[in-house]
Formats: sequence, C-alpha cells, structure tokens
Amino acid sequence: YGLWGALITIYGLVAGCIIDNLGVAKSLRVGFLLSLVSRICIFFTTSKQFLIMNVCILLPIGNCLGIPVLTTGIRRYTNEQNRGFAFGLFYVVMNVAALLSGPIVDMCTILYKDTNQQADGDSERMLEEQAVQEDETVLGEWSLTGYRLVVLSGIVINIFAVFVTFTVREIKIESKVEKDDEEENSSSQVNNTAKQQRSSGGGGKPAKVSTFRPLQGSASQILKETMATKDFWRFLAVCLILLNIRMIFRHLDATLPKYMIREFGENTPKGTIYSINPALIIILVPLITAATTNVDPLVMIHYGSYISAASVFALVISTSVGACAAFVIILSIGEAVWSPRLYDYTMSVVREGREGTYMALSSAPLFLAKLPVGFMSGKLLEKYCPEDGPRNSKMMWLIIGLTTATSPILMTLCWSFISKKDEKTQYEEVEEEAIIPYEPTPFQPLQTEISLPRVRPTDPGYMGSTGNSKCEHSQVDNRGILS
Repeated sequence: YGLWGALITIYGLVAGCIIDNLGVAKSLRVGFLLSLVSRICIFFTTSKQFLIMNVCILLPIGNCLGIPVLTTGIRRYTNEQNRGFAFGLFYVVMNVAALLSGPIVDMCTILYKDTNQQADGDSERMLEEQAVQEDETVLGEWSLTGYRLVVLSGIVINIFAVFVTFTVREIKIESKVEKDDEEENSSSQVNNTAKQQRSSGGGGKPAKVSTFRPLQGSASQILKETMATKDFWRFLAVCLILLNIRMIFRHLDATLPKYMIREFGENTPKGTIYSINPALIIILVPLITAATTNVDPLVMIHYGSYISAASVFALVISTSVGACAAFVIILSIGEAVWSPRLYDYTMSVVREGREGTYMALSSAPLFLAKLPVGFMSGKLLEKYCPEDGPRNSKMMWLIIGLTTATSPILMTLCWSFISKKDEKTQYEEVEEEAIIPYEPTPFQPLQTEISLPRVRPTDPGYMGSTGNSKCEHSQVDNRGILS
C-alpha cells in the first residue's frame, strides 16, 4: 500500500509533461481507462505476481492522471469570481467519498463474510496456507470475497467515470469580461462597471467560452520554461513550508488510532472520532469558501495553518477521548479554512497550459517527506506510547505539535517573499513580444500604428523633426509611444 502511494507521486513527476501535451480531456480518458483495466485485472486475478504488477505499474499510472488533471479542469471551467467556491465544492465531494467509503468497505468485508461463513471456520485459512506452500505466486482458486467486492464497487464507479470523461470538452472560461466600446471612452464608467461586476459575480454579460489548445513541447522545454519563472519558485517555497502541516494528516491516519487503542483500549470509538473530520469538512467548506471567495487564497492558507497547528496541543493538555475529539474538530476547522484554497492558490500561480508540470514538481517534496513521517510516527509510538510499560503520550504529541507549528511560523517569516507576485504573467509577456512596438531611429522617420486616425504631415499637429509641435488629442514621447 505504501509503495502504491509512493509510485503515484513518482509517476506523477513524469506524467506532468504528458498532461500538459495531452490536455485535460484526453488525460482524464487515458487515466480512467487505465484505472478501469487495472481494477478489472485485480478483481479476476489469482496470481500474486500479476496482482503486484497491477498495483505497482498500471493502477498508479492511472491514478496519477486523476487529481492533478481534475484540478486543472476546474481551473479551465471557472473564472476568478467562482473559482474559490468551485475548489471548495471539489474538496467537499472528495470528503463525501471518504465518508461513504468506510461503511462500504465494512459492508463488503464484514457483512458479506458473516453471511457466507464456511462450515469449517478454518477452511479458508487452510486453503491459503496450502496455496502458499504449493506455489507462492498463486493466491488459490478464484472466489468472490469481501475484498473483491470492494474492488468490484470501484469498478462500477470507474465505468461511470469513464463515460463522464467522454463528455469533457477541451475549453476554457475567460476570466475577464470584455468591455464595451462605450465603457472604454470613460475611465470612471469603467471603474464603476468593474465594481458592479465584482459585486455581482461577473456582471450582466455571460462568461466567454473558448476552445483551449494544449501547449505542445518536449519534456526538457517544458521543465526549462517552468523553472525559469519566479512564481514557480515562490510556489515551491509555499509547498515546502506547508510540508509539516500537511503531515499532521498522516498522524491522524496512523498515529492517532494506535495511540487511542493503547491508551483507552480496543473498544474506543476511534472510527466515530475519525469520521468527525469528513463530516465537518462537508459542512464547513461550502460556508467558508462562499464567505471568503474574494479573499486571497494565500491569506486563507496562512490563517488556516495556524488553526490546524494548534489542534495538536489539545492532546498535549489532556490524555482523554474528549481531547482526541477536540483535536479532530480543531484540525477539521483549520483544514476547511486552508486546504481547499491550496488548490485555488496553485491554479492561480501556474501558467495556463503548464498545470501538470507544476503539480508534478510540487508533489516531489511531499513524496520525500512521507517516509520520514512514517518513521517518526513509529519511533514516537515505540518510545512514548508503547503497547506495554509506562507511557508519556503528552511528550509524543508535544514533539508532533512543535514540528507542525513550524509551517505557519515559517510562512509568517517568509511572507514578504511568498506573497510577492510578478507584475506580468508569462502570457502577457508572450503577447507583448508578439506585438513588437516600433522603435524610431535617427535614420528613420517616426511611424506609429494606432487605432486613432492618422495625422497627415500637412496638419499643424504633425510632429516634425524638431518635436516642438503637439497633436491636439495625443502626445508622442521621446520613445515614440503615443500617450
């Protein structure tokens, strides 16, 4: 399982450039088709080697074309006014899936097993042992087990997802509403209209939809272009700073359940306490994102990370089931504030057409941090919260809390750097390069191409070689730029 998760990240580093070349629609189709084929193979196979091959090759390749491509698609299908809420809704859907997956797995693995008990309770174990002894690469004769039912449920949903991907179009929604010619004549009228558009979510004119063509390029060219931008390095700095705060969720998955079992016993409602997280996310994220959609995503990440970091100290203060619930509640509130906006922030800084590469490169630090966190969790549990012997669990959570708190503190210290934005995006630079302004030289007469009527040389407003005359409605500075 750990290798599967790591391979998703590794394959994602390579797939970033492929996503940028294929585009959203084709990448989703390829990804979901690969996932479907892999799940079908896992469902029917009885070979251990074939199972491992699917889990380590085909399935992670399909998975790495999932979340990064979906987030890119949300960016293309939204504008600046509703993008924050759209990512919040996307985050809610993922948590609804996480909330429903637990009962589905329980029904498949527990209820199915209870209704299909063999007369001999040890027959299944005997068959497995016999299969291992005969051939370690064979799992035994095929039978419908609870875990195969779990895979089957994934196949059903995957088939539906494949059909949905063929309805996805390669389009984009224009972020800016075009101005009328009449509005351009009056700057005050433009300002008033812009305010009305911001307050009403885009104004009276509908957003313009256009076909998006993926930016083609080799892997080396795409990497060179991406790593040459200052925004990418600021984005990477934010990802590195947030590593420790993101690792708290690994402690929620791995450290907290073992801590609760060892401190309070096997009958502790650890599943119920864990379910507080997705339940609160489903409730809070739409409310918070709707109320703060006009707030800069990085600001929300900054404040929310402080709330999530403070959650750990509930377990430092008290060793009780109530403290565990408080930890999950506070962590969920902070997560609802900052985690959905991280997608929004990512899509706001990446160059359009290079989202896959950005997402792939930004996931590399997260992959490198997963292994140390797993090692840290095991060592802390072994030393401060062992199965037998004296425990000092508060010290364990204090170490985790201090480690987590470094993320918001570093973000505050580095705020002047990470919050800085380039004055011009790469697209604006490309557009300006495409329209090269005329630069007059001493050996050439001044020529300008403008939308206003040309001034004839015989008119008094024509600017001759002396440069003393002025146009009635415009001026040309010493660089030949009409003002």
